[in-house]
Amino acid sequence: MSLALEIARRAGALDYETFDPQAIKWAKQAMADMVGCALLGANTDTTTMAIEAGAFPAGDCLVLGRQMRLGKLEAAFVNGTSGHALDYDDTSKSLSGHPTVIIVPGLLALAEELGSSGRDFVDAYIVGVETATRIARGVNFHHYEKGWHPTATLGIFGAIAAAARMMRLPDEQLANALCIGASLASGVKANFGTPVKPMHAGLAARNGLFAALLAQQGFEAAPEALEGRQGFLDVFNGAGNYDADKMLTGWGRPLDLLEPGISIKKYPCVYSVHGAIDAGIALHGSIVPSDIEGVLVRMHPRRLLPHVLNPATSALNAKFSLSYAVARALVNGAVTLDHFEDEALHDPDVVHIMNLVQMKPLDDRSNDYGAEVCVTLKDGSTLTEAVAAPLGRGPEVPLPESMLATKFMDCAGRSVTRQGAQTVFDMLMALESLPSMRDLTAEIKAGTLN
Repeated sequence: MSLALEIARRAGALDYETFDPQAIKWAKQAMADMVGCALLGANTDTTTMAIEAGAFPAGDCLVLGRQMRLGKLEAAFVNGTSGHALDYDDTSKSLSGHPTVIIVPGLLALAEELGSSGRDFVDAYIVGVETATRIARGVNFHHYEKGWHPTATLGIFGAIAAAARMMRLPDEQLANALCIGASLASGVKANFGTPVKPMHAGLAARNGLFAALLAQQGFEAAPEALEGRQGFLDVFNGAGNYDADKMLTGWGRPLDLLEPGISIKKYPCVYSVHGAIDAGIALHGSIVPSDIEGVLVRMHPRRLLPHVLNPATSALNAKFSLSYAVARALVNGAVTLDHFEDEALHDPDVVHIMNLVQMKPLDDRSNDYGAEVCVTLKDGSTLTEAVAAPLGRGPEVPLPESMLATKFMDCAGRSVTRQGAQTVFDMLMALESLPSMRDLTAEIKAGTLN
């Protein structure tokens, strides 16, 4: 039996009736977070350029945050791009990427076309997350460290499985769709800090849906396109750098949504720097920025990759700059959306401290997202703050729902009326009871400002 069919049978065996209620709760929170991020990113230059370059014809599926409807593939692409445009959407420990922004856009477009219920939507989303993260367990962290962007290269398989679930494709067609997806997966981390990174999400969302639709039509791929010679695993990871058995064990016991879980961002920047931000904010009240002589940040070496080592030179690449994020935390005691506007990069106190930041790896290699910030003052004294895990880092330190609601309103309020945003958030929090996903998109469109 091919690896794709083994995966498809495990995905097909997942049963909504057996899902832990906490997994359903996490699914709703993650999806609400992603919708809020898409409403925030709807009118960014990144999204606007993607729409204008595509010159897409009108269709039936809503573009979140705009008075525009496109075809389902085009809507999936645009909503995936806007959802990741500001790098504020959730992340997955197993995936080492952003699962929800890949899965929801295609699923939403498909649900509009089919008139699917909220329960079906939640079910398909959970299946998609489980599929993407189980595949990821067999290739990470080599896949991530090699330079692939797992949000796109692995997330696409979650988008495929979610769409196939909603379309009620048999296991054999899902397996074929996964093999089609092996040739549609793409995304390299060299493009982090540019509009191409959010485009990765848009393309993966679009291509995941496309692969499922092709399989439904009988479009055939090689059955062993994942594990075969020169297949996905050989090409993307290389022989000896993956473990197919890890992809096949433990499905749903527990669901990946619960262990290790989804992480919801508190700050609008790359998740690798959130622990250091928390530590910097904790130090803020004890220092005067002008007294700072030096700053040392220590994190897991996996977090100290090229895209976080660079200083901030643009509003977009500032989201990946560890030195900028820590400087902001120390100076302002907060890191907000406004801090990633172009004019904010020239704050003299922030620029001064950003140039003082040094980075070294933590000795404790087990603490993947922990961070330590040590500030040396001009009088020679030092202040140190260590954070084991940033708030929002999965179920063990969950972001309180009140903070999620505040984040959603802040994000959605950039393109939807406040009343409309509140109604949409309430619908998302009760999504499994929604008769039709068309009700949700209609409410979003009714409240959209532009």
